[in-house]
Amino acid sequence: MTNVIDRLAVFVDAHRESGKCPKEALDVMRLCLLDWAVVGLAAEQEAITGSIMGYANDTGGEGASSLFFGEGQGRPRTAPRLAALANGTISHTLDFDDTHFAHIGHVSTVVFPAALAMTEAENGDLQQMVQAALIGAEVATRVGVWLGRSHYQTGFHQTATAGAFGAAVAAAVSTSDVKAAAPLRIVAGMAAGLKQQFGTAMKPMNAGMAAAHGVEAVLLARHGLDGSHEAADGAQGFGNTHHGENDLSAFDTLGQVWLFPDVTHKFHPCCHGTHAMIEAMKSVLGDQSDLTGRVRKIELRTNPRWMSVCNKPAPVDYLEAKFSYTFLAALLLRNGAKSFGNSDMAACFPLDETHRDCMSRVSVIADENVSETAAELVVHLSDGSTLEAYNDLTDPLPFDVRLDKLMEKGRECLSSKADDLWAAIQGDDLKAFTALMRRGA
Repeated sequence: MTNVIDRLAVFVDAHRESGKCPKEALDVMRLCLLDWAVVGLAAEQEAITGSIMGYANDTGGEGASSLFFGEGQGRPRTAPRLAALANGTISHTLDFDDTHFAHIGHVSTVVFPAALAMTEAENGDLQQMVQAALIGAEVATRVGVWLGRSHYQTGFHQTATAGAFGAAVAAAVSTSDVKAAAPLRIVAGMAAGLKQQFGTAMKPMNAGMAAAHGVEAVLLARHGLDGSHEAADGAQGFGNTHHGENDLSAFDTLGQVWLFPDVTHKFHPCCHGTHAMIEAMKSVLGDQSDLTGRVRKIELRTNPRWMSVCNKPAPVDYLEAKFSYTFLAALLLRNGAKSFGNSDMAACFPLDETHRDCMSRVSVIADENVSETAAELVVHLSDGSTLEAYNDLTDPLPFDVRLDKLMEKGRECLSSKADDLWAAIQGDDLKAFTALMRRGA
């Protein structure tokens, strides 16, 4: 069987009917649900959040699907498609959500809004929602691998493109009557998103639109609409027209090995491509005092794929700064090893002379010998000595360690509400979970 959509549909429908997904993968998905809720709720004061909530209030009607901050900034629930759009956008606003490096993008921020919107519309429960999100996340990851590096390097945003396929699956599995094939064929004509939008409000909107497209594809399929059976891999299908590598080996182990559980979580509110550098910097700074005045030069070696994403040498605001190695290295150099948030980055603008001076000491070097998930750092001190550090984000984290780090992140963002969210997730209490979404932090 070579048709991509048919292969995906067989996998999806087999697992939704059996209900048998690996416990380890479901455990990781629950961690992702916690993280997704945290980063969404932490974005309450962001301008993008206010804008998308304003749009939802102006254009939406009553519905069954919960909205972030619904009671504080407008209606608590709305129609599924609009809820997916708003919640997907909000949860990607801080760029603080998880990343899958094989998929080359963000997955949870797309599949959870779609799964939640349809689960509530269908009167499902949290356990069903997590399973739907997991199956959708696996599909999104596989499609991301199928599209490959060429798709991303050309300028497409996998979060929005491959993510839309995952959102359609998450939404379909959340229903009792819509099989996966038709929504996948429909969403192939909807999926869209450009890297040119990075550093603007449309970057998080890419995630929201992918989630909304997934929900809409399911609702259209329910009314009998369908698309080409070769919408993904036909001569003029999605892969060929979007510079995909069309690597069918991406599906060889589908249903046997689950790729999504290799997802990595963010512990800093900026592009995941900068995190290996940040962790390397923190490891250097953690053992030093008064380092700023003693640093002559910092050499950062990174994989070439990140040069078009994270090498913004002159960011004009904190949104662009999320994608700037030089800005973030300078911020860490000035502030030391302590954690930072959006307010810390925003406070740097307009950039003062001290920050510009620190940025000028940072050299970013593309090196194909450095893994895509790693960074190598050499700090040259004024006395002629050097400090070296290396970090690879794919070094495995045990479940308990990952949970502890996510809870620490959650408490920093939301205080004790993070504990309440985790209790609701562990207890499969969807009503408690959505109530925590709606109330202001």
